[in-house]
Parts: sequence; structure tokens; C-alpha cells
Amino acid sequence: MSSYMLLTLDKSIKELRGVFEPYFAVQYLDSKNISKETLKNSVALIIRSTRKYGEETLAGANVKFIGTVTSGYEHIDTEFCEKNGIFWANAHGSNAESVGEYVEAALAQISEKLSELTLGIVGVGATGSSVKKNAEKLGMRLLLCDPPKNLNDNVFEADIITLHVPLEKYGKYPTYHIANADFFSKMKRGAWLINAARGAVCDSEALRAALQSGHLGGAVVDVWENEPNIDESLLPLIEIATPHIAGHSTEAKINAANMLIKSIGEHFNIEELKNKTLPLPQNSSNGVYSIRKDDAEFRKNPRNFTEIRNEYKRKAELNPT
Repeated sequence: MSSYMLLTLDKSIKELRGVFEPYFAVQYLDSKNISKETLKNSVALIIRSTRKYGEETLAGANVKFIGTVTSGYEHIDTEFCEKNGIFWANAHGSNAESVGEYVEAALAQISEKLSELTLGIVGVGATGSSVKKNAEKLGMRLLLCDPPKNLNDNVFEADIITLHVPLEKYGKYPTYHIANADFFSKMKRGAWLINAARGAVCDSEALRAALQSGHLGGAVVDVWENEPNIDESLLPLIEIATPHIAGHSTEAKINAANMLIKSIGEHFNIEELKNKTLPLPQNSSNGVYSIRKDDAEFRKNPRNFTEIRNEYKRKAELNPT
């Protein structure tokens, strides 16, 4: 493989540092410095979801492959990529267990009697299925809604509704603002909402109104509209608030990195990368994840949303609290 091929990597993706050097020339850039100019000679780009990537960034560049170490991919203009011969890849399902454990920790904060409550899961893909498995262990009654177009009165019988859908503005099953004023009005009075999907799946102003009126009993929010410039006035109304870190366990990050290594290997036909796997670290945690600690750290300085998220480290652990 020619060392003259240039690969650009968002420098915040620490798991991939040093992985591609035997096969590419690699430049590590802050996401804000990734542009047409800096991508002029790059054949590949690996990113996170901290900003949008489309015509403004990619037109005229030499990029043939763009990959994101995230399960979601709405930050990639896939239509532009497909029209311009740019292959795109994501890390679908890489953080499913991590988000499942985050939701389990949130549930433990909502009630000590979870076996007496009903959980509604909107979106039962890889992540929703992980949440389902954990909720079954807790003895909760489950109401499942998938695909999201099938929203009906059944799921609104739940004491807690958790969202696990991708963000789709158009297409067969649009999910943009699926949790809107009508959605909240159908929820039981005193019910809770958990959003660890994507910020714009939930209408922030409708959520504000539902919480202020007392119709909703509370909310757990990990993802926000207009990240990282979130509406900080919502924070006092949210019981547990975190900066898009539900899927950021160490294991999830390595799972995602391995998926991207394989995708690069397959796209550029590099056998060593097709078969390369970064090892998971030995579990050195005490087996307890404190979601309240993450909430407290975020509230100290919510304007450091990106910095907190980029530097966040969490083991995917059992017995979350």
C-alpha cells in the first residue's frame, strides 16, 4: 500500500492513533480544522459527530472514503457522498451495550421498584434491544414500538418511555421531533422520558412545557438539540443531564474503532486492516457506574460540552447506580 495516500483523522479519536501509519500518511486534525483545503490530498477521512460533513467540506477534495466512529450518521451528507462517489461507513451498534447500561443506571435513579413499572421502548434496533434485555432482568413490563411509525396508544401506557431511534428528517419513518407536544400529551401524567438517541428526536420546547406543567414526572437527557450549543435554561428542569456520553464507554469506543479499521481495510483492500482488532482493556473498575456523578460534572460547566464529551472515560460496567 502506497504511503503517499493521505488519511485524515479527527484527533479526538484516540483509539485510532498509530493504527493506520503503516498503510497511509496520516494527518491528525481538530474537527474545526477539517476543511476543503486540509482535505485536498486526503483519500480517507475518519470523524466523530461533533459537526456536519457535506458539500462545504468535501466538494473538490480527493476523499473517497468517509467513516464515522458513531452509530448515527446524520452528520454525514450521505446523499452528497453517494452522488460524488464517496463511500461512507458508520459504526452501527458499536455502543448498544454502553447505552443499554446508561439507561439501566437512569432507571435505577427513577425508581427503586422498577419491577412494578412499565417501560416503553421506541426503536428496538441494536440499542433498543440492549435496553430491552436489561429491563427484562429488572422485571419490568415492556411495551415495544418499532418501527417508530407504529406509535400508538399502547406505548403511551408506559410509566417510562425511552427513545432509541436514529434521527431521520425524511424517508419512510421520519423521527425528527417524534417526541413533540402531541407525544407528551399522550403519555401518562407523571410518566418519565429518557432520550439517549439524538437530540432532535425530541422537541425541546415541547419537553420544557410538559415538565413545567407537571404532566411529565421527569426526564433524563443525554442528547440535545443544537449540540454542543445547547439551551442551558432546560437544565434545571431535567433530573439527569449528561453531554452525549451514554454510548461512550471504553468498550464502545474500541468496538467502533474496530468497525472503522475493518471498513478502511475492505475499501482499500488492505488485508492486515481487514483482520486487525484492537483489544478491549482489562476491566479495572469497581463494577459501579455513577450516572449522578456524570450529571454533576456536566452541570458545573455545560458550555464545556465538547471538551467533557471528548475527554470522557467510562467502563461499561455492571450494577450501575
